[in-house]
Amino acid sequence: MLRAMFVKCVLMALVISTSIAISAAESFKRRASCNEGERRCFGKDKASPFYYRCTNGQWTLYTCGSGNTCSGSGPGTKCVSGSTPPPVCQNGQRRCVGSSDKALYYLCSDDAWKLYSCGNGYQCKQTSPLQAACIPTAPPQCTSGTQRCIGKAGSYSSCVDGQWQYKSCKPGDRCINIPGGLINCKAQGILASLLQTAKSKDPITSQWCGQATHKTHPDLIHENETTHGIKATEYEARRQRLVRDLPKGSVAVVFSAPMLFVAPHVFHQFRQDSDFYYLTGWNEPNSVGVIEKSEHTSRGYTLTMFVNDKDPEKELWEGPRNGIEAAVSLFGADEARPIGEFKRHAEKLVSSLSNKEPDDSPIYADLDTDYDIQRSMHCKVFKKLLRQKSLGSRVHRLTAQIQQLRLIKSPAEIGLMREASRISSLAFIKTMQACRPGISEAALQSAFEHACKSAPVHSSSGMDQAALVRSAYVPVFASGEHALCMHYVQNSGIMKDGDLILVDAGAEFAAYASDITRTFPVSGRFSDAQRDLYSAVMSVQQQMVQLCHSNSEYSLNEIQRRSTRVLAQELKQIGFHASDSDISNRLYPHHIAHYLGIDVHDTMDMTRSQRLKPNMVVTIEPGIYVPYDDKFPKAFQGIGIRIEDDIVVGRAEKDIENLATLCPKTVEDIEACMLT
Repeated sequence: MLRAMFVKCVLMALVISTSIAISAAESFKRRASCNEGERRCFGKDKASPFYYRCTNGQWTLYTCGSGNTCSGSGPGTKCVSGSTPPPVCQNGQRRCVGSSDKALYYLCSDDAWKLYSCGNGYQCKQTSPLQAACIPTAPPQCTSGTQRCIGKAGSYSSCVDGQWQYKSCKPGDRCINIPGGLINCKAQGILASLLQTAKSKDPITSQWCGQATHKTHPDLIHENETTHGIKATEYEARRQRLVRDLPKGSVAVVFSAPMLFVAPHVFHQFRQDSDFYYLTGWNEPNSVGVIEKSEHTSRGYTLTMFVNDKDPEKELWEGPRNGIEAAVSLFGADEARPIGEFKRHAEKLVSSLSNKEPDDSPIYADLDTDYDIQRSMHCKVFKKLLRQKSLGSRVHRLTAQIQQLRLIKSPAEIGLMREASRISSLAFIKTMQACRPGISEAALQSAFEHACKSAPVHSSSGMDQAALVRSAYVPVFASGEHALCMHYVQNSGIMKDGDLILVDAGAEFAAYASDITRTFPVSGRFSDAQRDLYSAVMSVQQQMVQLCHSNSEYSLNEIQRRSTRVLAQELKQIGFHASDSDISNRLYPHHIAHYLGIDVHDTMDMTRSQRLKPNMVVTIEPGIYVPYDDKFPKAFQGIGIRIEDDIVVGRAEKDIENLATLCPKTVEDIEACMLT
């Protein structure tokens, strides 16, 4: 009988623990729920002046103020100081903590004192009875978006606008530093293991990721980087800048690109949606990110990602996946769930939004097909749910907000684009040297693409980084009269002696594009007419590059108009009598420039009428395409020429950087390269 009772108890324990595990595994979160208005004293020190208060479902640390302490527990938690009530403060007041050489200070916010830190290299100085200031003692070393634990407890600092702010995990949790200058609040005790996302136990696929990470590819992804060349703190700063510009209560939903198929079971190489990649670095299809603006979190928002979970059987057939845990530990999500749960989550989100006023809960998402770009099925699901609740009019375009951020490149982004242009320039040199009459345009294209993959890549490790290189777009290899077509991509002709070949091609390196065009003689020598026409276009290109700085107060559209006038002058000197209409509609019918970045034609929603700003990256690509028309000099008919470089906009002319300087461009340099 005792044995039967023992077995019964064991079975009941197993049932209870299994139920708890299943319930806990439904979601992987870093924050705890709490009852609105609930308070708890901080720590075990009975003289502590700190307490937690539940605000919008999250614990926030407060202080009782100078000379007061937190007392009691549960509903009886309160600030006491003998019979003196807690001090009343006015919003905006500041007080240093202790002597003036300390870095901590109190700030009155929401009618309560909150504790902040001046940050590394600063100290608090009381400037008046009601105000204090942070005075630098050494240069600040704080990058916005970074976080670091304080001691071994649950406190941490978060860098906002270059200043450290004091934050705290929920009671009972401890702070753990994670790669990329971020922290994670981890539960302790028996339930800690139950609150983790289940890990794959497969000995092979458990070691895989769907993309290169520092753990799997330390030669490609350095420590603290999420993707090659871009640190986790930069992705964090991007998301913070995005939500900072969104209205209070905003919800932004961003969708990954879908996998595209050539035929059943035969897929194209995957290319991530540029906005999704810019915000997360996540490079898998079938994913969704939900960003909810919140002033009650240390980051100013929460990010929930819906992704493919680890599945050993599917991974052995379809390739490795990052998995749910990686979305949180490596890619900055607060919470991650299987993609199959997105529809249920979206239904709850839409239902909640429908009960709020439009101004209180604006929705940002890109639900329509723009520029023939296909949307994922999850995007279509969300669009349908919004339509059912008649919320379509409340949706704003998210890409316009993100493209404003993408328009100005960070130093890290410029570094990647510099490398992409360097690889392309070296490939152009190899291509020029391989060019000769009698071979096909397709063969020359293959030579360029092989040279891009095999080009030596700058790396401190010296390791092969060809995995980061691929074509940025379908290239143009247009010899002879094929060059009269702006984007001839058949590349099927045979190159002939005496012809020019126009090559518009570029490598993509670590998701950032280059875009270079050169026109050179198939035989290695320009004819007199080819030299004259090429020199005219070259003169225009050089003059327009010199305008790519903010002090010029030019926009790309103004540079376009200027280039048309300069080209008319150059053509007149070599015998053209062309009207303005001839130049704009026939000889030079395209724009001289576009923005460049993750996409070749980057940030398409951004107008080219805005003035240039430092660290924009643009192309400058004037061209001339002379048709078979006796209105134009016969010696130039059938010739197409375009010259294109990638330019980093400077503040002044001396600050302009041409990323394609390695690529031969003058007549003399091209001929010397081809005859080497």
